[in-house]
Amino acid sequence: MTLTRPAGRLMRLPATPPAPVQHILAVAFLAADGRTWSAIGGGPTITAAIADARESCPADATWDPVGWNDLYGD
Repeated sequence: MTLTRPAGRLMRLPATPPAPVQHILAVAFLAADGRTWSAIGGGPTITAAIADARESCPADATWDPVGWNDLYGD
């Protein structure tokens, strides 16, 4: 397939807005009693992604992040 343009006319591609920054993390959590939990969270910042992952932790403890892996992010 060959594309041609009319003489004297510029062909312009439509502008595509950049994708928003997004971080998807696999986060490891630790509770004070030694229990561990793993969760996946996402957000525009690493802090937001960790907070999102923390929402899926059991509600009967305070969970501290002890590590994470970037699954997707800028």
